[in-house]
Amino acid sequence: MKPAERDLTHDLFLPTLLFAALGGMTWAVRGCSGYGATMGCIFAGVAWGAAWWFIAREPNGERTRRYSSGWIILALTVGIGLAGNRGWMQWPSFFDGRLYTNYAQGEWAPISRSYGFVWLFLAGVPWAGIGACMLAWCGSIRETKAWHWAIRMACGIGGAYLFHLFYVNCPGYVLPLYDTLEEQYHDFVANPTLKRMDNDCWEAMIHLGLYLGFLLFEIGRREWKNVTLISTVGLLNGLGWSLCQNWKWAPRWWPEAKFNWWRCWESSGGISIGVALGIAYFLTNRKMAPAELAETRSRRAISGPNLQWLVAWLVVTSLLGWAFWEIAENPTGIDQWIQLPAALQRYWSTLVGRWGLVLFLPVMAFGPLYYLKRHHAYEAEPADPSAADGDPTLERLAVYAGLLFGLALSIRAGLKGWCNIYWINEDHPEKYYNALLWNYFGWGMIALFLAMACQAMFFPLPRDKVGDRFPNAYRLMWLVLIVQNVLAQLVTGPLTRWNEAAFSIYYVPLLAISAVIVYHFEFRRVTSEKLMAASAKR
Repeated sequence: MKPAERDLTHDLFLPTLLFAALGGMTWAVRGCSGYGATMGCIFAGVAWGAAWWFIAREPNGERTRRYSSGWIILALTVGIGLAGNRGWMQWPSFFDGRLYTNYAQGEWAPISRSYGFVWLFLAGVPWAGIGACMLAWCGSIRETKAWHWAIRMACGIGGAYLFHLFYVNCPGYVLPLYDTLEEQYHDFVANPTLKRMDNDCWEAMIHLGLYLGFLLFEIGRREWKNVTLISTVGLLNGLGWSLCQNWKWAPRWWPEAKFNWWRCWESSGGISIGVALGIAYFLTNRKMAPAELAETRSRRAISGPNLQWLVAWLVVTSLLGWAFWEIAENPTGIDQWIQLPAALQRYWSTLVGRWGLVLFLPVMAFGPLYYLKRHHAYEAEPADPSAADGDPTLERLAVYAGLLFGLALSIRAGLKGWCNIYWINEDHPEKYYNALLWNYFGWGMIALFLAMACQAMFFPLPRDKVGDRFPNAYRLMWLVLIVQNVLAQLVTGPLTRWNEAAFSIYYVPLLAISAVIVYHFEFRRVTSEKLMAASAKR
């Protein structure tokens, strides 16, 4: 097979620089007010997903790169967000030679610094790797049938469960200094910091098992580019995080400096993930060789609303279910803000908790209804092999759904963080703003997705649509850049503190780097189209 054409500038250097610049800003925001574990990672995931999709796509809809589907935005948003739902606060002290048993009382046991390197590696692999797994699903070369999906999910869940069993039954092989501190590990009342250590290590092992289980499925299926993508992102980020050492070396180098070293660590952790994504892009997502491209085209006759998008639909409904649950859990925020009449206040909880399902149920029904409506049509009318790959209606829905959830959740968290910094007081604590913003953004996400689902159901794009499916892709990419950078500035403060102002300044060159690279890719694409049009006229 003829190797794929290499263009180091556009396949390696610029993508890596773009992903690293985005990671440096978005992952630093992860530690700011309003952005906790999952929300902060969703903030980064949607930026990486939009950037990967933007630079990989072809305007004519032709799939010349394996991983260029519109589903990538949703995949990285969900994958990176899911991987971030855990902590890491107990391991940095290892680099100081301390394992804290009761941090509040200053009680600790001596431990080798090597434990810090090992645990940051184990944490870093799945933190980026789970997102890479879902990204890889968007570019599988082989058809994925129902039983394939069942095995794929069983491998991931089974891997997580096996690692859980290993953790529970063999704690001496997992928990740091367990043989020395076994008595303390069994007394969390007297050693509360060890309880957090136990939880962080358990979560890291569960996520590592999930990652390795998904990787094992791709190996068994011989999807070697998927294997390369998943393993490259995971291993490189594990090494990057381990070498960064949570920036615990910085206070030793600059003992008199009073700086936010933790935020520096967050930013370098995001740069590490960005570099891993960039190298994986080069190894797996260059333009396909003729034989691989021919194999992809041969499957277009069966490309339609298959099981892969149904799995994505389940993810979408889960996100909307999360929003609905948050609204039901926080029904009072809107009452306090706009002072609803007493009669309406009395029924607000009932309206949300019971009748709100009237709005959510159509979202749940969309997947099966669309499948029944479109699947048989696709089987009866094979696609023209020259047409764009896949179902254009579903890809359009995927792009806008990924941006909707990623940006809406990011904006909600950012506004909450801004309120926490500047407006929080006894009458309006943090939970007040959390409830208030979920009432607006939760309903907004459900309503907007319903509108998009109706458009897909009743106004689908022609299956054999030729040409650019997303003529506004450049605007969408700029929307992501502007929104995420504005939010980064909002939650970096107050600016009267130099520790915060330094990062506010730092985000400006990162935005400039990202913007120039995005502009370059768009300029190159437009120029190429003009040259092709001029050549056709001749």
